[in-house]
Amino acid sequence: MTDTSLTTDRINAIARGWLSAELERAERELEQVRAGQALYSAPDPHEDAVDTDLRLLSELAADSREALAVNDYRQIEVVADDLIGAAGLSVDRASPSFGRFCRVLLRAQVELLRQTKARRAGDYSEPTRDPLFVPQTDALPSHAPEDPRAKSMPLSELAEVFIQTKIRDGVWKEATARNSPRKLRLFAETLGNKPVDMVTRDDIRDWRDALDDMDLASNSIRQHFSVIGSMFNWAKQEGKASLDNPTRGLAPKADTQTREAFTPQDLQALFHSPLYMGHWRADRRERPGGILVKDHKFWLPSVALHSGLRVEEVAKLTVTDLRESEGVWCFHVSDAKTKAGNRVVPVHPRLIRMGLLVHRQKVVERGEAQLWPELKKGSEGRFSQSFVQWWSQFRHLIGLDRESLVFHSFRHTFISSLLNAGVPQTTVQQIAGHAIPGVTGIYAGKLLTAQDKFDAIQHITFGADLSHLEAP
Repeated sequence: MTDTSLTTDRINAIARGWLSAELERAERELEQVRAGQALYSAPDPHEDAVDTDLRLLSELAADSREALAVNDYRQIEVVADDLIGAAGLSVDRASPSFGRFCRVLLRAQVELLRQTKARRAGDYSEPTRDPLFVPQTDALPSHAPEDPRAKSMPLSELAEVFIQTKIRDGVWKEATARNSPRKLRLFAETLGNKPVDMVTRDDIRDWRDALDDMDLASNSIRQHFSVIGSMFNWAKQEGKASLDNPTRGLAPKADTQTREAFTPQDLQALFHSPLYMGHWRADRRERPGGILVKDHKFWLPSVALHSGLRVEEVAKLTVTDLRESEGVWCFHVSDAKTKAGNRVVPVHPRLIRMGLLVHRQKVVERGEAQLWPELKKGSEGRFSQSFVQWWSQFRHLIGLDRESLVFHSFRHTFISSLLNAGVPQTTVQQIAGHAIPGVTGIYAGKLLTAQDKFDAIQHITFGADLSHLEAP
């Protein structure tokens, strides 16, 4: 289809639908916000959370109105592209119809931000002001038939009933009764507690990606699939679900898991995405905007790339785990699964220039123990759980969606960069905290000082220009 398909009526209809969906999404977010929690902005201990959000929403609305005044569509083009693609259209960005569409979307965004601001302050009496989006009172109401699948049991409730039934019937042995509930609750959380009959195979693929990003081995992921598949089979048999088991055929093959390193082009795409260049809101970091929140979502990929730490190793760092050793700032990894995993890894100079030590000092001044205080242990007992669920969705949104490209790929990239730079394998082994194939013993060489390790990593560049990250 061509530009002629994007008529004025079509433009207005798509924009109205988008505004309605975004207002509904905002309402769901407002229902979940807790007292003292900033929903749309970075946490600020010196300002009331609601006031922080209201100020940010005012600034975003002003930015959108200014963009509308000068026909600057950069902040809304990504949304326009997504909506056009979802409508099955193909529209050239240089065409007049694309410009008209972006202009109407900016009007919708102003209305969205204005009404969201009112609701964030507890005011639901704010009327729609833009005449394009005022509900038509003279039109007959149209009620789409309610999807009966939406009335099926929520996943969290289904999981608890399944757990209690298996325990009551004596089906589960002690180890299964101890380990399976965590897997079931993680699944429900990852899928946002959807009604069971609305779970799709794409949902299962997203969940599988999240498990992969948690650095789980393929056999461990298959165990998760076994438990969840059993729940779906049981739910169908017991009449608690009508869909067939959606996990069938999607579990990874045993011992065939491959994870590739990030290419320079991948790193360019990630570190030039709105997450690092400026995003719309703290909860919408795939969309370009005027704020840059430097919280755990900003830091975890950066630290992993420059240190080779696994996702949970980064997520559970405390402020005392980031300290000087022999005059060199280092990450001190403890409580690892293996002896070699307990190690000291120097902080790459770029992380310091990016402000990591400044971040640490701010956390210390607030009296926090964790380096990323907003991260809490999830149902699996991991600090990284909520981040991984977000990361798996985010990387797909910015085009990093190859099946073998997961968070663990940062570790592969770090190790490969060291080896490609000529760093000896025994040195890489000590920095990475695991045995290198072909090398015997735990380290098979002399123990290195923190300065030795720093000298090995300080000049690696990963083949991509990331100098913009160091801007103040």
